[in-house]
Amino acid sequence: MSDVPTPKPFSSEEAASYRTRLEEIRRRAGDLLSRGTMGMQIAAVISEGVEHLILDLFHEAVGAAAPQERERLAHSAAVIAIGGTGRAEMSPYSDVDLLFVYHKQAESEFQRSVSQFVRDCWDAGIKLGHSIQTVPEAIRMAQEDAHFATALVDARHLWGSEAMCQRLRRSFYRRLVRGQRRAFISECVTARQAEQSQHNATVQQLEPDIKRSMGGLRDIQLIRWVGFATVGASDINSLRLHQLLGPDDARRLVAAHEFLTHLRIDMHLHAGKPQDVLTRAEQLRIAESRKVDSTTGQSSVERFMQQYFRHSMVVADLTKRFLSLNNPTSARGRLWQSLASRRVDRIFRMNDQELDVVSRQRDSYVQDIESIVRVFQTAALYGVNPAPLLIERIKQAMAENSFCYTPELAKPFLTVLGTRGNLGSLLRIMYDTGVLELLIPQFAHTRALLQFNQYHSFTVDEHTLRAVEAAAELEHDEGPVGAAYRDIHNKDILHLALLLHDVGKGYEEDHSEVGKRIAADVASQLQLNDVQSETLIFLVHKHLQMSHLAFRRDISDPEVLFRFARDVGSPETLRMLYALTASDLKAVGAGVWTEWKADLLSELFDLTMMTLSGQHPVFRLEHRLNTVKSEVVTHFVSSDAAEAEGETQKWAEKQIDALTPQYLIATPVERIVEDLQTLKQLEPGQIIVQADFDDETQTTEYRIITDQMHSKGCCHRIAGVLTAKHLEIISAQITTNSAGIIIDSFRVVDRDYPHKLPRERVDEITRGIQSVLMESQTVQDLFQRHRRFDSKQTTGPISDLPMRVVLDNDTSDRCTIIDVFAHDESGLLYTILRTLFRLELSVEVAKISTHLDQVVDVFYVTDIEGMKIQDEGRLKDIREQLITVLELFEKERDLMTPL
Repeated sequence: MSDVPTPKPFSSEEAASYRTRLEEIRRRAGDLLSRGTMGMQIAAVISEGVEHLILDLFHEAVGAAAPQERERLAHSAAVIAIGGTGRAEMSPYSDVDLLFVYHKQAESEFQRSVSQFVRDCWDAGIKLGHSIQTVPEAIRMAQEDAHFATALVDARHLWGSEAMCQRLRRSFYRRLVRGQRRAFISECVTARQAEQSQHNATVQQLEPDIKRSMGGLRDIQLIRWVGFATVGASDINSLRLHQLLGPDDARRLVAAHEFLTHLRIDMHLHAGKPQDVLTRAEQLRIAESRKVDSTTGQSSVERFMQQYFRHSMVVADLTKRFLSLNNPTSARGRLWQSLASRRVDRIFRMNDQELDVVSRQRDSYVQDIESIVRVFQTAALYGVNPAPLLIERIKQAMAENSFCYTPELAKPFLTVLGTRGNLGSLLRIMYDTGVLELLIPQFAHTRALLQFNQYHSFTVDEHTLRAVEAAAELEHDEGPVGAAYRDIHNKDILHLALLLHDVGKGYEEDHSEVGKRIAADVASQLQLNDVQSETLIFLVHKHLQMSHLAFRRDISDPEVLFRFARDVGSPETLRMLYALTASDLKAVGAGVWTEWKADLLSELFDLTMMTLSGQHPVFRLEHRLNTVKSEVVTHFVSSDAAEAEGETQKWAEKQIDALTPQYLIATPVERIVEDLQTLKQLEPGQIIVQADFDDETQTTEYRIITDQMHSKGCCHRIAGVLTAKHLEIISAQITTNSAGIIIDSFRVVDRDYPHKLPRERVDEITRGIQSVLMESQTVQDLFQRHRRFDSKQTTGPISDLPMRVVLDNDTSDRCTIIDVFAHDESGLLYTILRTLFRLELSVEVAKISTHLDQVVDVFYVTDIEGMKIQDEGRLKDIREQLITVLELFEKERDLMTPL
């Protein structure tokens, strides 16, 4: 073996010289940056300077070889720039990506030269990313490593044999790209997805990696890789000339590429090392250095980050669309899609994944906004998304036409909002195409809007869309919030409230107050009825109230609980606020929704539901009911020895099935057994009155049980008797079973007998109730006979809460629920029940409770035929008449003379 000269190592002076040259390249980049030079120009200057530097270093490394060996290496080996180095898009502290290729006959000489070159680069402060391969080895490596394969897309000759570089490029394109295009694109996309998952797969991450996060520089590279596989060219201008990118999309992509490149260079130079994560500290520094002005409601850093997110959103959107339009489908896949598709409404073609307009009508169909919204309505109804090409045509149509909102768009949009399965993806497509902002113009304000704090992880628009997605996922949640969500009738209003809940951010005023006004405007625009509008405005305005109370207040305090229940007004609204609160928290970021928070919210929800509806939430209600029924039957059978066990059990089960779920859940098992024993002894037309004095609370419960003979108007007559006898009703539970049996319970305070309840007083009350129900005397007679000065009537209310009447037609399938919030006054319950009777409403269930000096009265009512009130005009009339009567009652309470 002949002697081969060993390359001479660097002297310390030479190494220092090269390090100085490298620092000079970075210093020059800093000067250009400070003068406002374009980022791509600075990257080109850096790349050119580093290229000259590494070529000088490589010449030094091969310089020790004999002239004939150097000549042989120049024809048998090559140095090729790949990746960012090949694209000439280097940042100040980027790695230098090189591939060294060679023929086998030059292996030993080339290996020695490359080894020396690598050591010299290290001494000079250059970080290499390199590989030494023959051309066949490089192709095999590219087949196994997607990252290496994508780096070869930008392979560029630097030194040695240009023929070898061309051979590598041709072989790579022929064998990996053109010959396996679907596999190549799939591997590129898969590798990119894996990278995104490591850097939070969202555009609006508040501390983004500007290279690797979604919408970063790597997405632009992905477009180029897929473009290279599709047409053999990878630069943006070539993709535009090949019509893979439209002119406007190409312009926006170039602008985003420039913004991100300039930003990355700035971050590298400031850090003095590779720095791609845009931390909060960097955001503040860059906003200050760029002299970004603050505005009312937005700080300078928030405005700077809004610029960043607008560019990153463009990149993410273009990447998604580019991939969907240029991801090849196999012939078998195209055949299957064709066979599996079917016509819908004559104009659409749909399979189990996507909806499209028949190809010959696609372009013309999307030229009016009503048809565009109908696309999303149809997609929502069938649980699919619009096809990629249809999305592209919609986006183009939205950009090219000046569409205006029309009232006809409200109904199909609300249909979309009322769906669940793919609601999140549909809203994202509507947002990306501009349709959502046409339907709700106020939402445009949230685009890329930053919340510069340590609590939120996403921009306002991303957080909002994630909140809607979190709500839709509650459909499959097995916990209490999932049960509440499934029981919501008007999911369109809930989802609309989620879209609007943070739309008031970015203004000087509190965002809940701004959001309240915006919600009112949107409700008018979408032509919501009065109840829907009131609910939407409340949910947006008070979207933080439930979490505030659950996490920061003592929810065992009856006054806190009552005020919250009064604000909410109805069980349906409570379910919506509960689901909205949970969805909002889940969408904030990882780790925000915890088991502790879930438990606190669930407890507040349960307690408030009991106040509003008189019943426990339906979460696991069936299980609880079955348990109660089983226990009641067991106790009742064991207590009744008069009949055979089988007969007793059948009778008990029949009676229990006739009772309401509210009664069974709210009443202790022992009390239910006693009521059944009373029913078993009840004679036709008999009226049984039972009294139970509680020493601890100094209150008396009067329990009235009778049959359907006396059921008509019975509850308001009983309340009238108790009021006429100067008993203060503090709570009531009114129940009518399916057979018309009445089981009414009134807990009262008897000011005339505060410490002991004599038998004669019970008999007096019993006779009064029986005589009125049997119509031998009237409530008016009792009031006239027992009228006297009542100190409670002359005492003004303690609180200043206004009176409210709320009708809920969603919670119960059989009944309309009426919630009344009013100041507690003698005769109030009688007045309400008498009014309901005069409105020809039958009270099936009622729950009355007092909080301080306000009561919340809940009534489950039907019409005289036992049907739920469905007519909107009738519902409005009921509410207005109740309000009128209650206002009159409050004005004249000290002079009230019941009729």
